[in-house]
Amino acid sequence: MAKKFGGEEYAINAKGMELAAYEPRHAVGQGLGYATSNRGGCHLNAGYLVVVEGLGLEVDSLTPHGKAALAIMFQNLMEAISACGCCLFTSYAVLPGFLIAKPNLILTRVILSAFPYVGPVVNLLNRFTKAPAINIPLVPHAYAVKYATGIKATLAKLLTWGDYGFNAERFANIILGQKAGADKLPKILTEEPQNPDNPKTKVPLETMKKVYYRARGWKNGVPKYRRLRSLGMKIDKSFYDETVSKAFDKNGKAGI
Repeated sequence: MAKKFGGEEYAINAKGMELAAYEPRHAVGQGLGYATSNRGGCHLNAGYLVVVEGLGLEVDSLTPHGKAALAIMFQNLMEAISACGCCLFTSYAVLPGFLIAKPNLILTRVILSAFPYVGPVVNLLNRFTKAPAINIPLVPHAYAVKYATGIKATLAKLLTWGDYGFNAERFANIILGQKAGADKLPKILTEEPQNPDNPKTKVPLETMKKVYYRARGWKNGVPKYRRLRSLGMKIDKSFYDETVSKAFDKNGKAGI
């Protein structure tokens, strides 16, 4: 309707799905998640980064620092937890209780202040998922998979499964016609501050997307061939090239 009658900038959506629950101009990492979500404006496939940007923790919600790395990790973990058949509410278990219950504790303040700057370390975990071949109590899902199925799941495997799933979804979308450049938000969210007195209250999407794509191994929202192969996907190169060439059409149009 917005395309037909005008006013697309007022249709608050990502890839045709209305945004769920959260105003991303005051939670910019969640905004990045909405834009890059394979389902569109889904807060869960987006990675639910708002949980650290005010809903659970009080990490600086307006800084773009570290948000790309955290969005990827949260998206991958939630993808894996969902694939394991677990309710995603259980992912709240990864947050240490004292960070929520004792926000004024000195240790809490130090940890939350440092949170946006651990991006490089988190990116290493995201990119080299075979490295953390361990379990940690804060991520109990690996233990649950092990006890329920006998599979020796680890944090590394959860990240790998999630990375595989998220990239498989994205490439399936490309096969079905999604164009390069589809990871976007309405201009009102990226150009117009929520608070007129604070110019930071808008989503610095392009800044975060550059970091996100580099870390994901994508080009303008399209997974690169070597990235898919590194995840273990057996895709014919000629099929990949033909599919991707349609995503980058001569008019540069971004579609769903």
